[in-house]
Amino acid sequence: MRALNTYETDSDRKPAIVALTLLRIGVGAIFVAHGWQKLSDVHGTVAAFTHLGLPNPALMVYLAILGEFFGGLGLALGALTPLAALGPICTMAAAIYFVHRDNGLFAQNGGWEYPLTLLLIAMYFVARGAGPLSVDALVTKNRRQPGRRRGRVEATTYS
Repeated sequence: MRALNTYETDSDRKPAIVALTLLRIGVGAIFVAHGWQKLSDVHGTVAAFTHLGLPNPALMVYLAILGEFFGGLGLALGALTPLAALGPICTMAAAIYFVHRDNGLFAQNGGWEYPLTLLLIAMYFVARGAGPLSVDALVTKNRRQPGRRRGRVEATTYS
């Protein structure tokens, strides 16, 4: 049995590729939506973070927007995925520690199961990359093609 490269496709792997792509896009969209909520009402979010007792709430809001909105956007597109997914990881780690840790596991009690799930999914994409249906894969594919430079294909001769 031969090993498959990270962005190599195989007909047996197509359902897995589609599932992971949908997971990446879906989780990225969730982060974008949460980041957009904060971005749309920065003052209200600062007030909420202050009420929760977060240290330096104004800075934490902007870090949360950066991690959720922009990190989620990069994750959804599969662009600079390992770097982009670090934002959601940091945001979820902070949410677990500062907001959810004393509430137990279950989300119905304000617990940390949902942020932990999102954190673990983001960790997967940091470790494994976006997959073959992503901006990262497109960039990688274009870099590997011989004779391709600055958007045009040059003739390749063989001796």
